[in-house]
Amino acid sequence: MARIPYVTPEELPEDKRSLLDTLDDEDEIGERDHRLEGGTLNVYRTLGNNVDLLAGFRAYGSTVWAESGLTPHEREFVILSTAHWIGSAYEWHQHVRVALDAGLSRAQIRAVSASELDRLEPEHAAIVEYVRAFVDGAVEEATHERITEHYDDEVVLGIGLLAGLYLGLGRVLQAFDVETEVAFVGWDLEDL
Repeated sequence: MARIPYVTPEELPEDKRSLLDTLDDEDEIGERDHRLEGGTLNVYRTLGNNVDLLAGFRAYGSTVWAESGLTPHEREFVILSTAHWIGSAYEWHQHVRVALDAGLSRAQIRAVSASELDRLEPEHAAIVEYVRAFVDGAVEEATHERITEHYDDEVVLGIGLLAGLYLGLGRVLQAFDVETEVAFVGWDLEDL
């Protein structure tokens, strides 16, 4: 059970209730086969305990998400890798579905959770490797050079900021024991 309560829309000022909204079929990403399930996401309901922080987080997160210079496919490699390396079941669970909608295959997602980088395209393997080093706080020169073989400095900065965003968020969700809205998909997608 979560360590702090999940807020409901009725607990927020009326003009702030939309901060609890989740993407749905009406959003710009079009039809999605792997919807985020469970209504209002517990991540937002947790952060809603401080509505100003929720608003700031959503604004910053949206900027990093949209302006990282990564394709949706690459962005999900960053997020899934971060979730995997820190053991954030919540973020893994949510982003498996987002990744499938972005075009990642189950095999690619499983390659991240199994640390089988040889099953990925070189540029995607470089992202996963870079994120692991980033999460460990140990990006060495060789790792940096490998990522820059595939991405320019602007995108590498986007990778770092996106991984940092999800590293911080994942740790917050772990500290507050935030639960997935529906049964966990599993690290090997066994319950997807």
